[in-house]
Amino acid sequence: MHRTQLTAQKAYDRITAEVAKYRNTLSSYLESLQKKNKNPAEGNLRVLKHKLGYQYYIVTEKGDTKGTYLRRKDLRRAKALAQRDYNNAAAAVIENQLATIDSFLEAFHPEALDQAFASLHPGRRALVAPVRESDSDFVAAWQHTPYTGKPFEINAPEFYTGTGVRVRSKSEVIIADALSRAGIPYHYEYPTSVKGWGTLYPDFTCLRPSTRDEIIWEHFGLMGDPDYAENAIQKIAHYAASGYTLGKNFVATFESGNTPLSLKQVESYIKSLLT
Repeated sequence: MHRTQLTAQKAYDRITAEVAKYRNTLSSYLESLQKKNKNPAEGNLRVLKHKLGYQYYIVTEKGDTKGTYLRRKDLRRAKALAQRDYNNAAAAVIENQLATIDSFLEAFHPEALDQAFASLHPGRRALVAPVRESDSDFVAAWQHTPYTGKPFEINAPEFYTGTGVRVRSKSEVIIADALSRAGIPYHYEYPTSVKGWGTLYPDFTCLRPSTRDEIIWEHFGLMGDPDYAENAIQKIAHYAASGYTLGKNFVATFESGNTPLSLKQVESYIKSLLT
């Protein structure tokens, strides 16, 4: 599948999943209301304002404009009629909303905007500025953004990802290769301005193609070292002050000598935050 179609499909899946979830909730409401109205109360309720309260009348005969006054002891009949009328009104609203949702899902095609440009004759495309850059063009431009990462020290151990990117540890190879398998573009050690620290180089700056959001990923690999752990805590705090929130646009993974990095955890983060 073409990347434009792929990312548009992800957007479609994300939106339709939320709409379908709400539709299921509405359907359960409607089913509950229909059960409650299987044996509806008979008659119609008439309500009049009276001093600081209300008076209730039940109308059972056609042409009766006043009805029979309901005393306090008979208010359960008024409640039953009021509830029946509300249930009917609520059911009508829900049925209308369900019909609207079904029409929306049938007509909703987020990829159509990109296709409107892609379907043009190549000669016309050369003359046209699209209202929205296609996903494939956006991703390609993002991936080819020039930058200068943090230099490696002389004689530092060499670790390479499956795509040939040099990183600093075996754990970073695991993360990078998992990102590549999932089709998530990333920059390794892209310079980022962080309050209180100046320029930092997050291990990975990832692009979520479906929303075009950037998410940074830091791996803290020496948490068994107290000084390293304290530094990591401070770094996370400074990231937060610069708008990088864990679980939103910031992923952090940790390991120590006794607790290595979990590939399953890495893949879970990618699935929940980056796809």
